[in-house]
Formats: sequence, C-alpha cells, structure tokens
Amino acid sequence: MKKTYYILSLALATGLLASCSNDINGTGDIIPNEPTEQPATELTRGFAEDDGAKSLPGMPAEKLLHILQGADSAFFQRMGNFKVPTDEQMQEIKAFTDELVKDATTDARVYRLIYNYVRQNVKYADGYVSNEPYDVFKNKKAVCQGYANLLNVMLHTQGIPVINANGWLNSGAFMGHAWNYAYFSGAWRLSDPTNSFEYKAEELDKYQQMFIPVSADGNFLETELYSYNYDKEKLNLNAVNMAEDAFVVPFSVTLNNGAKYKIDCFSPTQDLPENVKEIYLGKNIISIGQDGIYGLKEHGPNVEEAHVDPENQALKSYKGVVYDKYSTSPLYIPSAKLCVELIPAEVYGKETMTGHKNVLEVIFPAGTKKIEAWAVENCPNLLAAYVPVGTEVDVKAFIGCHTDFQIIWEDQTGIKDVIAD
Repeated sequence: MKKTYYILSLALATGLLASCSNDINGTGDIIPNEPTEQPATELTRGFAEDDGAKSLPGMPAEKLLHILQGADSAFFQRMGNFKVPTDEQMQEIKAFTDELVKDATTDARVYRLIYNYVRQNVKYADGYVSNEPYDVFKNKKAVCQGYANLLNVMLHTQGIPVINANGWLNSGAFMGHAWNYAYFSGAWRLSDPTNSFEYKAEELDKYQQMFIPVSADGNFLETELYSYNYDKEKLNLNAVNMAEDAFVVPFSVTLNNGAKYKIDCFSPTQDLPENVKEIYLGKNIISIGQDGIYGLKEHGPNVEEAHVDPENQALKSYKGVVYDKYSTSPLYIPSAKLCVELIPAEVYGKETMTGHKNVLEVIFPAGTKKIEAWAVENCPNLLAAYVPVGTEVDVKAFIGCHTDFQIIWEDQTGIKDVIAD
C-alpha cells in the first residue's frame, strides 16, 4: 500500500539536490561538464569531420574480406576469443601437430593436413559438450565453435595466421555458425571444418550468400591510439589507448594496404582511459554496442556525457544521453552520469531505463502523461524520480530501485509532494 507525503524531508531534499549539484541548474536543466580543450589533431574537440571515406562495401563476407586484405597478417597470430590452452596443453597439441605435419614442405600442405585431421576426426555432438580447444582435442566431440577453435589452435602452433568468424550459415535455413579464415600462400581462405566447405576468400560469388560473418576474432589494425576489429558486420573502433577528456571518435581509418574506410561502430571491448569524461559521436557512428548492453555501457566507467552529431541518421543525443534515432528509451546512459533527464515523450513504456547502477535521479519532462509498468527497472541506486503532476504512474513502473526510492511530483513551482513505498 502506498502512502502519500506532502513534505519532503530536509535531509532527503538536501541529499538529492547535492547528488546532482554539478548536473542540474535552477531550472532543472542538465549542464554538461565543460570538455577539456584539445589540440588541433585527430582528437580535436567537436564531432569528427566527414573526410569522404565510405563504409565497407558489399555483403558481410565482402566487408570482412576488405578488412582481411588490408590487415597485417601478423595481428592474426594471437589466439581467438576462447579459453586459451595452458602452456602444458599447448605443448601437447603442438607436439601432436608437429608429428602430423612433419613431412609437409609448404604452409599450404601444413594447412591441408591440419584441416583434414579436424574435419575427419572430430564428431559433431548432439548434446552439450565443451568447445574449448583442448577439450575438443582430447574428446574429439564438438559443435561448430569447437571445430573452429581446434583448427585455430593447431594452425597457430605452426605459425599460420588464422581467425575465427561467427555469424550465420544459410543452407536453406539460417543457423548460427562458426568457421575460420586462414592465411597461407599469400591469400586468405575460408575454412569450415564442421561441414567440409572451403573457398578462396576472394571468390565471393561462390560463398557470400551462404556464409554471413557478423564478427571476427582479433584486431585487424592496432596503432598507438586505437585498435580496430570487425564486429556486428561493421568496422569497429574497439579499443582506445590514449585520449583527451573529451574524446572525439574518428571518422575513418586507413588500412595497411592504403584503403580508407568509414568507422561505423564504436563498441569498446576494454575500458576507456579513466580520464575520458565526454564522448562525441559523429554522423559516421551507427552502433555503440549490442542493445546498449555491451560496448560503451560496459567499458566507459568514467564517462559523464555523450553527444551525437545532429546529422547522424541512426542515433541522437539529449542532455548527454544517447538514443536510437526514433526512440524515447535511452540506448546509452553514461556510467558516471548521476542524474538523467529523459527526452520528452507522452508515454514511457517497459524498459525505458534499465540496468543502470549509478543513476541517482531521473527526470520525466513536462508533457509526460503515462509511465507504464517496468518503465524503470534494476537501477539499484535510484533514489528519486521527478514526475509532472497529473502523470498516470503504474504501480509497477519502478522496480528494483533503491529501498529509499521516492516519486517526487513536480509542477511549474517545483516540488509538490512525495510518494514512497
């Protein structure tokens, strides 16, 4: 049963106001922290300028091929995104593989012997099975991921560059699948040991309708400042090693073969430098991670504000929060942002704001008519929601908030009353 209080306690009011003292002025507007002025280099303050670079062309298989052809193959000498065998396990796999290929005189022959071994000796598992490479090596059972993992490790023991790719296999029906790309004899080769498919990577017309890579292991380019990979069918800036406090995401990157492509995605796989407090997303960025779950949300621990170029056709920002272009539910609330003022809307539905552990306050703007069930959930430190008087609020609109959470009703004169559980 809900109780209505018409006086906000002095202690609570003081705490709430203090929590956003750097974020809210007297009118309730959020004031972004002033970005640090940056030198006139790649990291100039403001949105990245359009330098004419185009996105990776073609279907996903062609996109990945352009990346592979422009990358330094040495970067693919690292292991994939799986549990790397221990030194002892690696020695065991290497000793076996050395014996397997002892008579081979070319990388092409080494590849052929290893590929044939994996596809002929590993059996497809019907039920649960470990797909970690050493387990597959010992048990000889796996699904597609395990086949790809073992081929990856065995080729690595012989110094042959190889990556894992994950995506879709279209064999009449779309199924999630994992396969490899191996580099030898001066070219990349698509290798699917699970189904015994092989293609020269440049022969796109033979396989691009069947193999649809969504992501690939490994960084295809690393510089002093950044690292890049292929993720979500896009060219992704996945690591920032150094940046100013106000980080401007670059517009493009030039590969080792001189080809220049637009950066479409900014989904970090490691934490941004701790000094980064603001992010500027240009019109080139159309993705910042999987549904706002990974990427920036996971790896921007100290970011307070994020801004999107008004010319961006996929994303937008409002008061330092990022949204999909035609949505009123935040896609990305910076991790260090304590007070969120939502973009104006009449109705806020399920999962408008979810899973934000640091937010203390949320402001629903004037014109709000309804806040539906589960609109705000799993925000354990949320203390207060400022809601316009007259708004219809479902009894389950706020779930999983702080035990002292309160709704603060506001009109043009400020605080009206408080509802507490």
